[in-house]
Amino acid sequence: MNRSTLILLALGAAHSLNHSLFLVLPPLLSDISRDLGASLQSMGLVSTLAFLLYGAGALVGGPLSDRLGGVRVSMLSLALSGGSALLFLLARDLLTFGVGLTLMAFWASFYHPTSNNLISSLFTERMAEAMGIHGAAGSIGQILTPTAAYMIGVFLDWRLAYAIFGALSILSALTLKRIPEGDGGIKHNGPFHPLRLFKAPNLRILLLYNVLVGLFYRGVELFFPTFLSLNRGFSGGLAALSTSLILLFGVLGQYLGGRGADRLGSEHVIFISSNAVLAGMLILLLSPMNIAGVMSFVILFGAGYYAHQPAMTSLMGVVSPRELRGTAYGIMFFFTFGLGSVSTTIVGYLAERYNLELAFWFMTLIATITLATSLAILRIRKGDKR
Repeated sequence: MNRSTLILLALGAAHSLNHSLFLVLPPLLSDISRDLGASLQSMGLVSTLAFLLYGAGALVGGPLSDRLGGVRVSMLSLALSGGSALLFLLARDLLTFGVGLTLMAFWASFYHPTSNNLISSLFTERMAEAMGIHGAAGSIGQILTPTAAYMIGVFLDWRLAYAIFGALSILSALTLKRIPEGDGGIKHNGPFHPLRLFKAPNLRILLLYNVLVGLFYRGVELFFPTFLSLNRGFSGGLAALSTSLILLFGVLGQYLGGRGADRLGSEHVIFISSNAVLAGMLILLLSPMNIAGVMSFVILFGAGYYAHQPAMTSLMGVVSPRELRGTAYGIMFFFTFGLGSVSTTIVGYLAERYNLELAFWFMTLIATITLATSLAILRIRKGDKR
């Protein structure tokens, strides 16, 4: 096994923990909100603020990786986000919980643009496949997180669930220390002109797509277990298991999306994945109290959503100037996880004011617009990507 592959696997484990920190909340949302005396709308608002920082921090992490190298910034992200998760041990009210969540989100935000920049430097050929393997490795580690977090939260304390995953993130940072800094990607010390990015052809349509993806995904991620419990009659354990199954099919989606992007073209994979996500949302909502409908959603949404990721990161790497690639990934991540995160507040409001069924129809509407946007991305051909 060569050094690049080992680095990819190490980053896959780090990727898993970066997301796992945020997968503790969805299966325990009802318990945490009740323990803190907070409404679903309040929890949605706090989540939106945290995810805005999760996206905005990428605008810092991306340029830092261009200047300092990927290994150092990845270690910084994992260690400080893991350390911030330990603050939940002190949380007894919504304010303390919100401080812990926002600090954790800010430091965790450095990871994605940094790792994508690093991978694009190491794997100049078959880049999408490498992105897919990195994503799949991350998803494998995340599969058990919702169920494990739920079990820890129910039988012990939800605060311990955060602390355990925080400690694992710190250990992961120490593992990355073994990677020589020479493998950290190209560092650029010359003049820094990030506005050049917006002159790149096709960048704006990619950023629009990422905002839309973030809008429906963040809402689904946070409220899906609660939706299954309140609207479909699932137990808390089965709802958590369903979230884990989404990640399981996400592994398949990441792998197939990466391989498919290198063979069919990233724009075609993005279009196919957008169709799958919308189909899953419609089946979930049009087949109430139907286990087959829920499972169809889990398969289509899990595989469809995650399949777009390696295709999109590869396409963004192609259209961006090499010396600003980390910055480009930071902007992309901000649009997806930052701007897109406002959906958690909207969904929380709709759930509190009306019901979760209506809230999920709202996200289905966003998924429909996302599919329409992917039609414009289909026009991006290899000849005009640069």
